[in-house]
Amino acid sequence: MSSLINVPTTRAASSPGAVAGSPTDEVLHRSHLVGGNLALTRAGGGNFSAKGVVGDVPVLWMSSWGCDGAATTAEDFPALRLDDLLELRHAAPLDGPAMVERIAATALTADQRPPGIETLTHAFLPAAHVDHCHPDAVISLTCIPDGRERAAAEFGDEAIWFDYRQFDMSVAQELADRVAAQPGCRFVLLANHGIFTWADTSEQCYRNSLEAVARARRALGAAARGRPGDLGGSAVRPLVAEQADDLLDELLPVLRGAMREGRRGIVLSTDTSPEAVRFVSSVRGPELTQAGPGCPDSLVTVGYRPLALTPADLTAQGVRAAIGRYRSAYAAMFERHADAAARRHGPRRDLPRVVLLPGLGVVAGGADPAQAAICAEHFAQTRSVIEAADAAGGYRSLTERQGIADEYWPLMRLKPLLRTAPGRLADSVVLVAGATDATGRVVADLHAAGANVALAGGDEPSRTGVVHLRARLSAPEAVVREAVRAFGGFDVLVGLAGVDDRLLHAAATVFARQGTPGIFCTAGPTGGRVHDGEHVDVLVEEDPSMVAGRIIAATTQPPQGSTEDAS
Repeated sequence: MSSLINVPTTRAASSPGAVAGSPTDEVLHRSHLVGGNLALTRAGGGNFSAKGVVGDVPVLWMSSWGCDGAATTAEDFPALRLDDLLELRHAAPLDGPAMVERIAATALTADQRPPGIETLTHAFLPAAHVDHCHPDAVISLTCIPDGRERAAAEFGDEAIWFDYRQFDMSVAQELADRVAAQPGCRFVLLANHGIFTWADTSEQCYRNSLEAVARARRALGAAARGRPGDLGGSAVRPLVAEQADDLLDELLPVLRGAMREGRRGIVLSTDTSPEAVRFVSSVRGPELTQAGPGCPDSLVTVGYRPLALTPADLTAQGVRAAIGRYRSAYAAMFERHADAAARRHGPRRDLPRVVLLPGLGVVAGGADPAQAAICAEHFAQTRSVIEAADAAGGYRSLTERQGIADEYWPLMRLKPLLRTAPGRLADSVVLVAGATDATGRVVADLHAAGANVALAGGDEPSRTGVVHLRARLSAPEAVVREAVRAFGGFDVLVGLAGVDDRLLHAAATVFARQGTPGIFCTAGPTGGRVHDGEHVDVLVEEDPSMVAGRIIAATTQPPQGSTEDAS
């Protein structure tokens, strides 16, 4: 394994290092390599296993459901009794919930995390180490019209092509049967999904995944020969930087207000990289996103398709109208394809999670910064797959029917990465302005309540969910602009010292664009000169230790109304 130490990664992951050689050490090390390499998988995607013995009991260590390979710990690999799993190899297939219950019953100890739903495939494949991941190149190859033929030409008998299906017990049994019947097989190519690789050593298992990606890229390159690979060229000219910044400052709060569910908040992540801008401004890129996701993991983060705006939609009114059309289209798709179980619960969320802004970039949303980042990363994968597939002959994804089936599949919805962090303010964004002796206490209390905090003027320790703004309070418009870029907007402004009227005005403009009144909370004797307004409710609290409690109480009260003004 020492030869793997210097393998580069492109996601924030634990640095690969020497391993002790036990199966659990090896699979943990390998999961960091795979999970940290964007060429192999994305956040929360894929799973990893190793087989061994505890005492005299054969064991499968299987990665837990929905864990992020780049950040796994030993606790993410529950130990399962392998012989009990193998009893299901030729048994009558169980339905999803029964399969999950049966797998859980094989746990070596009762206090383990639940293993991934692909556990049975890992158990049935006769190798010590098995990986399943979602490489962009492999997915792209399986998305093009002649992908099956090109995969056969590249991989021959070393790979099995498997058309897309939900991962149930029958899939695990069929894959094991087909691998057993094809002794030279080293890869399973899962159409629109990813790969399985396996080997008797952890290093070779990892190298097999890298090899599959290299060969898929070679096949795509052969298919793309002579094609421009530019998604049809530019349909929209990107805005110059100053114009783009001004328009984003206006539209991000509008989007944040229109994408939120009732009183639940949302955090936005904005990608204005040249690659993102080129994609959303191209002739075919936005159109192809409407054909479905690059990987089924996106169904519970991005959804079946993003909202692709047109240049004419890039106003507050245009954004709201486009989101209204998106909701109507989603309702119609649900009506066309939802099964009886889904209909009993009704649509879970008909709002877009990702919005494409031509000439500007991509905006992704989530209940907190981590979920927004995962959503953004999953759409980046769809973008990558579309670009490669379009250059190689065309992009085909899951059908709408399959998309709805997977989005409402109970096992898909159980992924832990979808869970929001606890806290009464977990979906709120608070802009804290001012450096006083109370700043640390206020920020700590808000953080403990789960709030996402943009801090201007303070010098507190870094915390997850707290962004230290570079703009100085002497430039209040810049403070608000930076907070909007960090989170898409904010719900509360906390003033800890004398607050400039310009800051209040800029914050009120954000609240107006979001379409819901915000809160201005003063901590100290500075609030007597401000009053409730159309877009702002004022709280005066002279005791800083009570600020978080006052905000919690105010934000959990029934709404007093809303506004559609988007000045």
